Amino acid sequence: MAWRLMYYAMLAMAAHLKKGHTELPLVAPLLFYHGEVRPYPYSNRWLDCFTLPEQAARLYHQAFPLVDVSVLSDEEILTHKGVALMELVQKHIRCRDMQEWLLQLVELLNAGYNTTEQRNVVLRYILLNGHTPDLSQFVHQLIEQSPEHETMLMTIAEQLEQKGLERGIKQGIELGREEGREECLEEGREEGIELGREKGKVETARALLRHGVSLDIIVASTGLSRDKIEMLKH
Repeated sequence: MAWRLMYYAMLAMAAHLKKGHTELPLVAPLLFYHGEVRPYPYSNRWLDCFTLPEQAARLYHQAFPLVDVSVLSDEEILTHKGVALMELVQKHIRCRDMQEWLLQLVELLNAGYNTTEQRNVVLRYILLNGHTPDLSQFVHQLIEQSPEHETMLMTIAEQLEQKGLERGIKQGIELGREEGREECLEEGREEGIELGREKGKVETARALLRHGVSLDIIVASTGLSRDKIEMLKH
């Protein structure tokens, strides 16, 4: 019951934020009891709902642990094994050219710390959100230095390109009937590519949810709204 009260309080806080407020309200859970056993026989301290209540108290009564990848050196990140690939991508995804961290990326891809699905998610995210003057050259160099990922990389690249072109051509033809086929076909193609990127972000978010990645990290990684990611859980 204590956890249920805390859960209801969290729901009230979330509803408050959805209305546009930027700070959490104080919500005081209040339980009215009229059972046969007197007095109320259970703990009303929500931390007692944990198997290890004292450890839970230490965790939730202080600032949450933080891994600030922005201040970590690449050398240190490379020692983090299973989470190193995600940390490296988070640190460098906004760089103007992905070529700058290609060697570190290849090292982690070839290290064998991550499952095939995890590597697929990361590579898809990089191709969707990364920056480089020549994406084709970047993919080619990645394949040269990590040949075992060639099939995966080519499949992702082809899927993203095909989704964008198919949607773009269809939308361009529809618009072209009204405003002139050539002009609108190009516009539709551009919009289609953008729609393809959006769908890719949704697929990435779904994969991250399956691996238990926190909502905040998924929001930061994909650029999708919290509400949209919440909808993907169902």
